[in-house]
Amino acid sequence: MIILHGFATSNYFNMVKHALMVKGCDFEENTIYPQAPGLRAISATGKVPAITTASGQHLAETSVILDYLEDLHPQPRLYPETAEARAQTRQLMKVLELYLDIPARQLLPAVLRRQAPDPTVAKQTQDSLTKGCEMVAQLVSMAPYALGDQLSMADIFMRYALSIPTMVKPLLPDSDPLLAVPGLAEWQKMMANTDIARRIDADQAANYAEFMARISAKSK
Repeated sequence: MIILHGFATSNYFNMVKHALMVKGCDFEENTIYPQAPGLRAISATGKVPAITTASGQHLAETSVILDYLEDLHPQPRLYPETAEARAQTRQLMKVLELYLDIPARQLLPAVLRRQAPDPTVAKQTQDSLTKGCEMVAQLVSMAPYALGDQLSMADIFMRYALSIPTMVKPLLPDSDPLLAVPGLAEWQKMMANTDIARRIDADQAANYAEFMARISAKSK
């Protein structure tokens, strides 16, 4: 059995959880937060998510874990068959991480503390997300999935990588950059309308109060 370490408010934890559930893997969850005692013994990077494999090996870094799950359980396939198509899938995932998720995190403290952001940071975030969304628009097909007619790891990754950009939209000084991605609203509805997504969303909502309590305690 695989053990998934992390917490349900973490978007990257939920990416891995979603992939595990699509693959039909036998797993259990171990709720653990960053900087918790013992985390370094599980995750060499000190970050979550991490997994412990059935043989007792520990793996961290989301992209590494997702590739491992594909190797471990090739069916149902979440990466395309050809090397070129697999590279396109990973390209979209990397763009989402570097140019949307990471820049949006600059405004996350303001969102969580319900504070007005620094105008300079808000403008920088706006510019970064605008460029990132233009890249995503160039890469996706939404036909009806992100890269064609089959669900791929890019769809799972994108669903959760867009969570923080969506959260920070009200703090941006200009228009919603996500509007630059054609078909995104319809794709989001399709991705949300599954039993797996509904379960993960419910678990995330149930974890929210505990997560916010930890944030409040750290800010005091």
